[in-house]
Amino acid sequence: MTHRSGESGSAAPAVFLTAAEGDLTTLTVLDSRLRRRGVRIGVDAERVLTDGILQEPVLQDLGACDAVVAVWSWAAAGDPLVVAHLETAASFGKRTIQYAPHDEAQFEDLLRAVYGTAPVPAPRTPAGIVITPGRWRITDGDTSFELDLVLAPDGRTTGLGTARDHTGRITGSWRYDRTDEELALDLRITVGLRPAPLQLLLHPTRRDGDRIHAADAHGLAAPHTYTLEPGDEEPADEGAAGSL
Repeated sequence: MTHRSGESGSAAPAVFLTAAEGDLTTLTVLDSRLRRRGVRIGVDAERVLTDGILQEPVLQDLGACDAVVAVWSWAAAGDPLVVAHLETAASFGKRTIQYAPHDEAQFEDLLRAVYGTAPVPAPRTPAGIVITPGRWRITDGDTSFELDLVLAPDGRTTGLGTARDHTGRITGSWRYDRTDEELALDLRITVGLRPAPLQLLLHPTRRDGDRIHAADAHGLAAPHTYTLEPGDEEPADEGAAGSL
């Protein structure tokens, strides 16, 4: 259960971010800055609108959020996806906040609007966790999700995985942001000739020996937690070894 900002100190505020295609760089920066200040974030990563209907995970996140923040511009005012996000949020009785960034004071105003009467926390202190190239096994204990990945020094990744009812060979890219301590994975799981996209942005929360526990940086309705464990030095499969 989420709590509207100011009603309870038991949960951080949950915000759904939306922006026009041309404002996605601003949205990405805002996303990172808000999460550094303790805000939970939902986004429409796939940006799909079918006959005016948003995808079900997006609808669920809009229903679970406390407020929708729109990066505001002329483009956003006429963007069908932004309009759909705002209209759907309004139908759920959610607050909407238009954010047109110009200076630091506006960001501080946005934080106060998001937190309401609750105190705004200081920027998060880094936990000192680093994820390096090598073989990693990533699992979600609540689902059948499992990835066995080789993270190459050049930013590519290969391996095997089971996720979203797909099981197959994985190719893609990875990036670890040491400042924000976040692992970004942009993957494709190939089943036969059909590649299925999978994007993850994981925020490590604590280390338990060699194991690293991480949380979804995105997702409000059904947040997941993951475990990352270093694998042995052998590649996930022969194809992965050849590609590296």
